[in-house]
Amino acid sequence: MAAVAYAAIRDAIESILNSKIEQGGVLEGARIYIEEEPQFGLMDQGVAIALFMDTRNAPDGEQSISKGTRTRMYLRVTFWIVAFSMDSFRKACDMRDAMMGALELVLMDNRTLNGTVSTSWLNGGELFSAKDPQNNTVFTALAEVVMTLDVSAINT
Repeated sequence: MAAVAYAAIRDAIESILNSKIEQGGVLEGARIYIEEEPQFGLMDQGVAIALFMDTRNAPDGEQSISKGTRTRMYLRVTFWIVAFSMDSFRKACDMRDAMMGALELVLMDNRTLNGTVSTSWLNGGELFSAKDPQNNTVFTALAEVVMTLDVSAINT
């Protein structure tokens, strides 16, 4: 019997992102939070990426729970890119957009997440920007990157 390896998927994503940072690649300078809430000093970091597993569902016709069957599921993962600038909204948005594009390219380059899923695809997401209400000199821009992972559980 093989269940969906949620922890292995999470760890594969973390490994892929951290390797791009360590190599001085396109994600360099980002702070990564994998299923954890950023706590302190987030504004001092410039850009942060946070990942959360959101939902899972089984497409119609793939939900049999009888012995010897496979249940296919779609796991929804959300990445949040948060960028801060003391200069302007435009600079925060430029930082957000550059990191969002880099993250999307990294995810597109490894559709099976090191073999932990059958395939994956990007679904878009929301874009936000705001001024910190407690400190009117900090501009914040956020991007939501939604990704769907095709996973299976097998009951033998």
